[in-house]
Amino acid sequence: MLLFCLILLGGISRTSTSIPADVLAALDSQISKVVRCHGLAGLSLTVVKDGETLFHSGYGHADLASRAPVTPDTLYAIGSVSKQFASFLLEYYQEQGLLDLVQPIAPQLAKMNHEFKLTDGEENEEINVQDLLSHRTGLPNYMGLEFLGNNTREQLFQDLFYSKQDTRQPYRESWHYNNWLYVAAARIGEIMSGRTFEEDLQSLVFSKLGMGAGTLSDRAYLGRNLHRLAKPYVFDQSEVNRNVGDNMWVRTWNPSMTPAGGLLASGRDMAKWMNLLLSGGVLNSRQRLVQSQTINNMFRKLSDYDNWTQTFKNWSSKCVGYGEGWFLFTCPLDHNNAEYSHTGNFYSVHYSKINLYPEQKLGIFYAFSGGNSTLNRRLFSVIDLLILDMVLNGHLNPRISREVNDELESWPGCQTNDFPSNLLRSKGPSQQQSLGGHVTDQDGSNHLRSRPKIRPRLFARYLGVFRHPFLGTAELRYDDEQNPRLVLNDEWTSRVYVDSKKYGKLGRRRSGNDTESIVLHCFFDNIPWLPDHSRDDYNNEMEVEIERLVSPNSKLQKLIISKWLKYSLKAVIFTRVKD
Repeated sequence: MLLFCLILLGGISRTSTSIPADVLAALDSQISKVVRCHGLAGLSLTVVKDGETLFHSGYGHADLASRAPVTPDTLYAIGSVSKQFASFLLEYYQEQGLLDLVQPIAPQLAKMNHEFKLTDGEENEEINVQDLLSHRTGLPNYMGLEFLGNNTREQLFQDLFYSKQDTRQPYRESWHYNNWLYVAAARIGEIMSGRTFEEDLQSLVFSKLGMGAGTLSDRAYLGRNLHRLAKPYVFDQSEVNRNVGDNMWVRTWNPSMTPAGGLLASGRDMAKWMNLLLSGGVLNSRQRLVQSQTINNMFRKLSDYDNWTQTFKNWSSKCVGYGEGWFLFTCPLDHNNAEYSHTGNFYSVHYSKINLYPEQKLGIFYAFSGGNSTLNRRLFSVIDLLILDMVLNGHLNPRISREVNDELESWPGCQTNDFPSNLLRSKGPSQQQSLGGHVTDQDGSNHLRSRPKIRPRLFARYLGVFRHPFLGTAELRYDDEQNPRLVLNDEWTSRVYVDSKKYGKLGRRRSGNDTESIVLHCFFDNIPWLPDHSRDDYNNEMEVEIERLVSPNSKLQKLIISKWLKYSLKAVIFTRVKD
């Protein structure tokens, strides 16, 4: 019992008397069990309705080492929930006559002496900002590789043409989630308004709403508010929430990507944001910040999202879509409400979710760190169900409570008495020991030791620097101890092994009379948030093929990334940089 008291600090802080105290206590007990069974370090929960905050709640710790509790002012990196702020600004520019989101981009930018080129097809002259915001350009994502580079927002915008043209899908016929499209859309807004995304976000949103939120691209803000930011925890292989270190906020984030996922916000901040959206643009129930149509435009269905229909068989594609930074569930739910929602994942250390139910003027936001990420989708469902039942029915339905308890009892954290003590054994960043990107077991063992290392003489044939116009550089080189390494943008380094299972001990294969290649498996050492939250070592793997000419001069030609983390990529090609 003492362990639970240590872990589940906080609880519901009521700011409205519209919900009976006994109902809040019952909800508090259920959410506490969710936190315990999931193994979270901490969770922040905020609910608003009819223009007021029903309650803020904090569970667990923002910092396990100091036992600092989660509060309504604890900051979390909200990941892709940031996208809706970008679409809000762009809709505001349209309201002000600075930009038209429906008309083609190219002629609008031409008037500002800027070129827009996303494709060399005819559709380049038709693509509009709505296409970017709704992920319907046909341009696939790189599934995490987009954060590798250090290019400026303008460079990313100019180089967007070079991103995976060979795997582009039909324009406006397919939905492909893509972080870069939000960077491009934000850059278009900057060009047309003459101000930066961060400047207008602060002056037009944060300041007017009284939000204490900020961005990771604002290093001064980060420095001032680091004490409010929940520590970045990953759930490692021994079921311990491991702090990967505050330096990750700077080292792993390209500031240019902020419109796609770089905002920091608290539950108190998000309550103000949700109330603005649910009120149709009215600030503090009195002053109108934007026209209601500006808000409504964000929730228009622009793309079908058929992946959800495969998950939820009772949904038709007509029910599920994507607007401007929002997933739209527009068919009646259990409570006869349309739902607008989005999740956020910041490097698998902070997760968040926002739900709006416009017919009921209800908004829910929660964010958390640590825990078993394989349970996240189930956690989302449980929390949403509990809050909807409580707020809309005025009580917790006994049947739903039983179903939730049965679900939670199936989670690992509720199946062992030792689990809460594991949560309190937090590892700091100085304690971790890694080999090939993985925290070692206590006996020093590691699965990667069984992987064959590349032979030095063979590796020497493939040393060199390769460049991708969008992603930056990849270099094969030796480190100071003469270990073979793959280094991305002079920052992220990995140990290198050959693919002996497919291609023998040397890892080589002939792809023609004039070329041969070597297939390498790379495991990153210095990206602490990648491994360990998953139990599968090979989720941290990059598969790389280096091709060279056999004759006449054995020159290197290209480096091809075909797998990144757990995602298969058709071909991300880096070309050899000439000596």
